[in-house]
Amino acid sequence: MVNSNCSLYNESVEIAMNILLVLEFGLGLTSNAIALWTFYFRLKVWKAHAFYLLNLAIADALLNICLPFRLVLAVGFRITENWDYRPQLCSVILFMLSLSQAVSIAFLAAVALDRYFRVVHPTYKTSSLTTRHARVIACVVWLLAIGLTVEILVAPQSKISVECRSFNLQGQASFYSIWRDVVFFLEFLISFGLILFCTVAIIKKLKKSPRDLSRQPKLKKAMLLVTAVVVVFGVCFLPSVLGRILLYSLQSFKSCAAVRVAVHVLDVSICWTYLNSAMNPIVYCISSPTFRHSYRKIFNSLRLRRNEVEPQRPPLCSHYSQ
Repeated sequence: MVNSNCSLYNESVEIAMNILLVLEFGLGLTSNAIALWTFYFRLKVWKAHAFYLLNLAIADALLNICLPFRLVLAVGFRITENWDYRPQLCSVILFMLSLSQAVSIAFLAAVALDRYFRVVHPTYKTSSLTTRHARVIACVVWLLAIGLTVEILVAPQSKISVECRSFNLQGQASFYSIWRDVVFFLEFLISFGLILFCTVAIIKKLKKSPRDLSRQPKLKKAMLLVTAVVVVFGVCFLPSVLGRILLYSLQSFKSCAAVRVAVHVLDVSICWTYLNSAMNPIVYCISSPTFRHSYRKIFNSLRLRRNEVEPQRPPLCSHYSQ
């Protein structure tokens, strides 16, 4: 553990994290608002993987709602440490963030598994799941995620770090800290392992196909979809796993400078995971042209509005023709 006299505060790191949170909030809120609008008003055909993606968007929206409170807690700690309700609010926000990320990870894996069974094992019963089955699976995922993360709410306030971190550097390891670490690593390793397995299996299946991939648009889209899931998952969540491994490795050296670097890396990497809510729309756009049309329509309208606001400049040649 860290010596109590070891200062971990770094103003540059704190500013970078706050800027990152603001950017993630803006991008995530905009992209997921468009996604939810498309789900409820534009999407006509509902299949199991579409229902998984809807729950993924709901989890991302929940995370976006929590980000401003997470920012307030981070800034408020530097202003005053005597906020009476701060530990309670910190517990709730950390629980909501952990819940939304656990659900997001689970439904990314569910999308990959759905494509795997439909491409590799199309005759299995699991490849023809209806939206009714998908609803049951979604309920199980949410309940399981709540059960795995609820310890953040029931843990004693002394087990929540004063900086409102999801990890505690002070004191001895407790049941709550060990449970949190076990859940953190298992939800990543199991889900990432399943996603990689599904991706490799689908690619192998397509390579064995006698027909050209360009003539199989559905299979090509399935491969692109699981590849996008791997990329989003790896880019967003892998740094936080490596950061936590780095922290636990350097803690044994009992060097204040080494632990300080590891804590800053982990703090930034955990904030980086929230980028997942802004990158998931890539998966939506690959899954259905309806989403591509919605995002394209919004972006085109914003670009036209910006062009209308900007003053029209006369062509350069007009200055020389006078």
